[in-house]
Amino acid sequence: MHLLSWLFAMIVALLATSTIVSALPQSAADELSAVTAPQSIFGADMSRISVSFASCASDVD
Repeated sequence: MHLLSWLFAMIVALLATSTIVSALPQSAADELSAVTAPQSIFGADMSRISVSFASCASDVD
């Protein structure tokens, strides 16, 4: 029973490792293109936050 449990745990660990490895960028170009996407999303969120602060500040007058 312990051997079967250990074998199942090793299979799950190998599947998890292969999933992580397949999600990693394969080249430097892939890595650079993956970095720019979150930055553009962050920029969109920051502009949305600044608009919401501006709308709150106009109500103070």
